[in-house]
Amino acid sequence: MNRPPRRKLRRVFVQAHLWLALALGLYIVVISLSGSAVVFRSEITRWAVPFEVPSTDGERLTGEALMQALGEVYADHRVLRFNESPRPSRPVAVLLERDGAEHGRLFDPYARADMGESYPVTVRVVEWLVALHDDLLAGDTGRRVNGIAGALVLILVLTGAVIWWPGPHRWKQSLYATPSKPRFAWHLHSAVGFWALLLLANWALTGVYMAFPAPFEGLIDWLDANPDDFERPGEGLLRLLTTAHFGRFGGLEVRIAWAVLGLAPVLLFCTGVLLWYRRVLRPRRRRRSALI
Repeated sequence: MNRPPRRKLRRVFVQAHLWLALALGLYIVVISLSGSAVVFRSEITRWAVPFEVPSTDGERLTGEALMQALGEVYADHRVLRFNESPRPSRPVAVLLERDGAEHGRLFDPYARADMGESYPVTVRVVEWLVALHDDLLAGDTGRRVNGIAGALVLILVLTGAVIWWPGPHRWKQSLYATPSKPRFAWHLHSAVGFWALLLLANWALTGVYMAFPAPFEGLIDWLDANPDDFERPGEGLLRLLTTAHFGRFGGLEVRIAWAVLGLAPVLLFCTGVLLWYRRVLRPRRRRRSALI
């Protein structure tokens, strides 16, 4: 704690950090961007899909009258089925078919009018991003890959924390970066890594948990002195960490903050690649040019 790791040990951490970051770079960027986008999943869905009819004035069509109105409004389609909500303010979900293709629409049973797609393109894009973020579009296999990658990212975060530590006399200088500061890219990489450390570690750890929950649940059961009661030590902490992963607390302000903070790994990757180029690739290219 009194001084940074000695040169040889530090070099080991730097090399491990570097090669892990390069190997996981594309994965980190994809997970970071998709995670920031899906933070607003519920808001986007509410905005894109009308869950309420504009007005409940007049008579709500039901049964045969509703079926007849659907046939008239969607005369160029075949009505396969429809679902009437028990809530008077909700639209009717209709499944249509034309030329062998099925389409979901929402119907206003008061105004006898179409209200748009029940699963619009915007929502489909968001759900695609959710599937990309959760399981890399590969189901259970992708979820397991996510868990393994999360463990490697956790190692990346921990090695970065060791590399960051400049000693007790200079640590304050590593908390911020200004464009006028020498080695700005390094200080930006260092400062962002420090301030995002806990979030990055939690995102990685909970990513492992969501892919491989059994070891975590087994540890909680092992720590439970009385399995017959309803108290499980550690379960509350695990729930808190999972909630923090998604930013499912507070209001819209928290989700906006999480979306912005979710881009920190992209910034860290970009600045890291820049540092790698300046310190390794560019000198190597110059030496090769000199030999030629």
